[in-house]
Amino acid sequence: MLENFGTGWKNAFEKRLDTIRNIFPEVRIKSINRYFGMLRLDFIAPSDDIQYVVDCVAYRIERESAKKCEMCGKNGVRRTGDLRLPEAKCLCINCYAVELDKYLTENKNN
Repeated sequence: MLENFGTGWKNAFEKRLDTIRNIFPEVRIKSINRYFGMLRLDFIAPSDDIQYVVDCVAYRIERESAKKCEMCGKNGVRRTGDLRLPEAKCLCINCYAVELDKYLTENKNN
């Protein structure tokens, strides 16, 4: 589910998403996206009551992802205003340096 993101988010949130699916097997994940440096989760549930529960869990995961480095899982900062990165990410200082170096190296000739 979180294959398109770094191991920090995958390790932190994959079990919670699996738990939702185990408790509510009828709930479907509509989408998982990165949104301004944090996760954005959208579920489809068969009833309003179940939808409320999974939306509350999604809200909690989204807010936690805004403070957890996507790459390593340590405390991170949303890098939303950094025009040197192709998209906003939540990164710790070390992973930010690696991502920035990677981006600048790949775009050196531009």
